[in-house]
Amino acid sequence: MFDINVPGVILAGGQSRRMNRKDKSFLEIGERTLLDMTIERLSLQSDKMAINTNSYSSKYKRYGLPIIHDHMEGYLGPLAGILTSMKWAKDKGYEKVITVAVDTPLFPLNLVNELYQKMEVSNSDIVFAASSADRKQKKILHPVFGLWKTDLCDDLRKELERGIRKVTLWSANQKTSSVCFANDLVDPFFNINTPDDIELLKEYIIKK
Repeated sequence: MFDINVPGVILAGGQSRRMNRKDKSFLEIGERTLLDMTIERLSLQSDKMAINTNSYSSKYKRYGLPIIHDHMEGYLGPLAGILTSMKWAKDKGYEKVITVAVDTPLFPLNLVNELYQKMEVSNSDIVFAASSADRKQKKILHPVFGLWKTDLCDDLRKELERGIRKVTLWSANQKTSSVCFANDLVDPFFNINTPDDIELLKEYIIKK
């Protein structure tokens, strides 16, 4: 058991337009897929996990994790996945849930702990992960990497029904804070969007 009892959901519901609509979860880096890497990293921080995807591929079933499909139809973007994650965790009796993206497999190993501690001291409803983009320490927010209070799900559902699609547009009306993470070698939230990004990730892993 972990000291912090927060379930985690891997958001894997994207349509991967820049990857010729291939499911990014199963893109391979060496002998491992992005989903392999993400599950491994999240399992070190949470002992209760699920995968949010709109795919019905049997490949997901081999991981033995709950597969949760978006509650709202129409590929409404990451907010729909976040709503689904909140609802799943709330139905399990949890007051908080963490979300991570399957195409960002280098996220910090202390992500859950740091976001949880920030929520405790700030009394925020949402805590986002952020990273420094350059030497000027300009902070970049990563809205799908967040710790969310699950009682926000009713409000989020209403906003989605109203047509809100951008995470930060909805979260602007909530009490939020963020934690900034840094890595000297690579942005810990480097995400895979193109075939070139896969090659960059392979090079980083080899050098490391």
